[in-house]
Amino acid sequence: MSPSAAREPSPQHFFFDGTEGVVVVSLPINSDNMAIAATGVDLKNSLCITGHGFAEASEVIGDINDPAVYEKVATILNQTTGLNAVACDLHPDLHSTRLAAQLSERLGLPLIQVQHHHAHIAAVMAEFEIESPVVGLAMDGYGFGTDGSAWGGECLYVDGGEFQRAGHLKQVAMPGGDAASREPWRMAVAWLNSPEVSSRLFHASPVTLIQRLCDSENTPLTSSAGRLFDAVSAIVLGRRDVTFEGEAAIALEQVAAGGRGDNLFYYQLKQREGSLELDFSEMMHQLVEALLEGKSRAALSAGFHTTLAAALADMAIRSAAAKGVEHVVLAGGCFLNRLLKEQVIEQLETAGLRVLCSQQLPEGDGAIALGQAWVAIQQLKRGDA
Repeated sequence: MSPSAAREPSPQHFFFDGTEGVVVVSLPINSDNMAIAATGVDLKNSLCITGHGFAEASEVIGDINDPAVYEKVATILNQTTGLNAVACDLHPDLHSTRLAAQLSERLGLPLIQVQHHHAHIAAVMAEFEIESPVVGLAMDGYGFGTDGSAWGGECLYVDGGEFQRAGHLKQVAMPGGDAASREPWRMAVAWLNSPEVSSRLFHASPVTLIQRLCDSENTPLTSSAGRLFDAVSAIVLGRRDVTFEGEAAIALEQVAAGGRGDNLFYYQLKQREGSLELDFSEMMHQLVEALLEGKSRAALSAGFHTTLAAALADMAIRSAAAKGVEHVVLAGGCFLNRLLKEQVIEQLETAGLRVLCSQQLPEGDGAIALGQAWVAIQQLKRGDA
């Protein structure tokens, strides 16, 4: 699965010693002895500090919106000295971004903002000390995109501190904004884009109103793989609402484990405005028809996983061939889904590509700070920051 195992971690923690309740993973990193503090993201905040040839990445400290977590993170950062730069997420409104900006201003250091999915892929590259270009699939619920929209189903070409968006899931409306992540049926309406079809499933729901929101120019757009899972879960399992991020996707994976995934649904992968766009609109309508015809939920869930894995592998294989790279990175919370992950890996390896997945840090946002620090180092090496 990987070109080589990561080197042994450092037995000594230089920066986090004595910090109560913070578990640290130390990884060797080619940093030219540059010291970077990276502040991660908010909901699953972790920190990373580099120096002495190592990157020290904390495991998830907590939700930085919690005052106690915020205070702990701020204390660690304010005690850090000898830095060359501070790295953070691209989103301007995160507490972690504001903390990074305050630290960089106080110390008179460069502030390097790193796009969320670039950081996801970079974290895996850092773990395996890969500095040659890769193609990465970063699949999760949300990350602030360079165009200001909500990204989350990304195929990126990463060359050190720079990246290009080689492909992505089709952007669809996110009716009601954050409300759509709590009520998956809204995302089903957005993907189906047909009030007549949606009404066949969601009888007691205000489908017409949600469709109007989808058609409004003021409604935000998303390419999120997490929201795609939500939509399918609403259609196949009848999920109307969720209480935590990833709940609908977890349920869908559990049901899929009891079915056969040999039914491949339709997807479209086409070139659009300089990158590949992956469209599952027709698949959504096929799922509705199959469900109403009496097809089992297990079979439909398994078929969805098979289709998504094939589509993601297709996008990565085409992108890798176009860019002439041999490594494909898998990152982001959606790859906590073992069924999806194993199928994507199998197809990529069958195509002759070498697949990299994190071994010491989580697939999700807990690894973001490491990726931010690694990107900052690459940019400083090239003189880009």
